Amino acid sequence: MEREGYFTTRDGLKLRYLRRGKGRPVVMLHGFAEGAEVWDFLLPHLDGPWQIFAIDQRGHGLSDRAPEGHYTTFHFVGDIEDFAITLGLQKFSLVGHSMGGRNALVYAALHPHRVERLVVIDYGPELAAEGRRRIVRALKTRRDIFPLEEMIQAFIEENPRLDRPKAEALLRRICKPLGNGLWSWRCDLRLLQAIREGRRVLRDVDLWEFIPRVKCPALLLRGAESDLLRPEGAKKMAEAMVDCRVVEIPEAGHAVPVDNPQATSSAIVHFLS
Repeated sequence: MEREGYFTTRDGLKLRYLRRGKGRPVVMLHGFAEGAEVWDFLLPHLDGPWQIFAIDQRGHGLSDRAPEGHYTTFHFVGDIEDFAITLGLQKFSLVGHSMGGRNALVYAALHPHRVERLVVIDYGPELAAEGRRRIVRALKTRRDIFPLEEMIQAFIEENPRLDRPKAEALLRRICKPLGNGLWSWRCDLRLLQAIREGRRVLRDVDLWEFIPRVKCPALLLRGAESDLLRPEGAKKMAEAMVDCRVVEIPEAGHAVPVDNPQATSSAIVHFLS
């Protein structure tokens, strides 16, 4: 990404975003415990006449941490609208992965006049219990402070599609060095703890209430090997939307943009064009 900027939300948080290119605006929303730089894997393959904005959502990356209770879906969605108003974006396309996909979908439902096209990556209202349990198990075993090499090995064990260079590149984008060879997550550690404790921090709305209200063309990308969004769940979700098609990304699990950035980019480029 190129230029960096900040905007202020309605509840006074200072959130960071990155901007790249010129043309029609596309806003990209990362997944949980990630940040704007996670899209670096995708961007070299995302050629087109677009101005791409990648936001560090509240509590993530270099954006402010929110007060307790200010991490609801509607807080995240409000941030997108505050961003659009601040940047003067009348209409734009939205791309969101996982948590970012949830936020993008709800925003598109509540602000149909703003969203031209919507891309949701490996997320939906019906998530497989097996995949949810895997994520919680992984978070429970991850320490808040750790040597980078330890977490590189843990990521490779969790996701066999990652080789060592990609695992290290990913971690250097979503973690921060503390000195003395130790690192920590570049997100609000209270969010990690809430999920470890089983609280419904990221599943606080019924997406079925919003899905039929999305009026723009939509693309649902599913990792062909995802254990979170199953084919039947993706199909049911797409059928409930006004105009949505499903594309499966080969050689990808839930971490679709990282697992197979070339195929993911190709699907997005085709859809946005």
